[in-house]
Amino acid sequence: MGRDTAGKLRERAPHNDNGVLGDFYHYAVAGRVSDHLESTQLNKFGTKGGTGFAAEDTNALNEKLRGVKVGQMGINNAKNGPDRVSGGVHIQTKYFGTAAKTVNDAFDKATGTYRYLGMQLEVPRDQYEKAVGLMRKKISEGKVPGVIDPREAINLVKEGSVTYQQAKNIARAGNIESLKFDVKNNAVLSGYAFAIGFAINFAKAKWEGKTTKEAIQESVNSGLLAGGTSFIAGVATSQMLRTQLAREATVVIRHGVKAVAGTTLGRPAVDKVASASAGKALSGAAAANHASKLLRTNVITGVVTTVVLTGPDLYRAAISKNTSWAQVGKNLMVNGAGVAAGTAGWMCGAAAGGAIGTAIMPGPGTAVGAFVGGLIGSIGAGAGGSYVAKKVLDRAIEDDASQMLKIVEEVLPVLGDEYLMTQTEFDQLLEVVSKTCTAEFLREMYSKDARGTFVRSTFEPKCEAIIKQRQRVILPIAGKVQRVLDDIIASVDSEASRQATAGKVTRRMSNSLNSPIGS
Repeated sequence: MGRDTAGKLRERAPHNDNGVLGDFYHYAVAGRVSDHLESTQLNKFGTKGGTGFAAEDTNALNEKLRGVKVGQMGINNAKNGPDRVSGGVHIQTKYFGTAAKTVNDAFDKATGTYRYLGMQLEVPRDQYEKAVGLMRKKISEGKVPGVIDPREAINLVKEGSVTYQQAKNIARAGNIESLKFDVKNNAVLSGYAFAIGFAINFAKAKWEGKTTKEAIQESVNSGLLAGGTSFIAGVATSQMLRTQLAREATVVIRHGVKAVAGTTLGRPAVDKVASASAGKALSGAAAANHASKLLRTNVITGVVTTVVLTGPDLYRAAISKNTSWAQVGKNLMVNGAGVAAGTAGWMCGAAAGGAIGTAIMPGPGTAVGAFVGGLIGSIGAGAGGSYVAKKVLDRAIEDDASQMLKIVEEVLPVLGDEYLMTQTEFDQLLEVVSKTCTAEFLREMYSKDARGTFVRSTFEPKCEAIIKQRQRVILPIAGKVQRVLDDIIASVDSEASRQATAGKVTRRMSNSLNSPIGS
């Protein structure tokens, strides 16, 4: 009884996909993080002037976090141009091992005059006092055009937010200073990730018919998860980009990108991807170099993001023991496929969106179009990649959730028979079971040795609650039962007599047919 209905549980109960197909923003994480990191100078931290680049980014970031409007200009490498404009003030950053080297680098070697007219010279925090003294001397010597009062040195020299050694550490991986910088640098990005993840999942929840309160509760969790994933992936990728391995990867990838850019179809594609990422028109070697760094960053971010997404599964398998290693491997491959497809979708979508945005509103439209196009492209491609990967892997590896649901389906009909449930009552039980069989419940079930017993102990109280709703049955008096029995006996006797009479007639006809003719 109810055994056919038990099969419907597989459709009603939520499957335990471990978030693989649920949080759409995860597919955009790698592309978004890569875009953000490429807007910094992290890829230059390991070069000869890496300390200076690290100082530029650190000082600019600290001002942004204090609410100062900052525009970083030095990334375009304009000769004698400012590294940034902070609160309307043009700033040139110099970080060398001594105050003398720092200040002297701001003066032309041939003429000895100050190279950055109209700009403040930002120096390491620990060199500030000496740098001011050296600038006074330069002013007195007439080497700062337009400035004659040595006391103006205090207005010409700006104290950086970090020391030379701190900037040197920030340029390297695996130390407290660089981690502190990466945490602050990616904190803002994770805030955007929370907002986007919340918005996407809120819309999805409302489309599913959930109330506003339910949608908010569900979306806050999704937003926090998206923000956390983005934050961890960003910090880990930032550390890896400082390593020698990342620099070597750039060289290898550059050869591949240049080969693609050398083809008729590949050249415009590389130019568009690079231009969308940089927010300005790039072509030729400049586009190939930028695309190489972007692809390298995306590859590293994609690997890191995949590991981050699969991290909870690793914990469940190794520590909680409520997930199989086969499920971990499957989720790792599905996550990897989704992130890889999402990254490719971000790059292609950003290129297409940037082109559309430029056509509509040159300048601001490029950046907006690239972001929107990247987000849409990454979500669409990522979801598609994960879906296809999961469908393929489903044939080889069955989800833990599917295995647990099969056990539930085996136990439920037995309970239904034991409690003499009607089909209506059994359907009520299925409704309760489908709400109970969440991902958490199925993981807890997996961790149990006696899983059938666990299912029985969980749902027996539900069965008892359902049968308590039955209408009270009063047995009929014995006389009524006896009259029905008498009617049945009389009916049986009548049928027996009819059968006996029919038997006699049949035998007589048979005898007549068997008698000799004419006897």
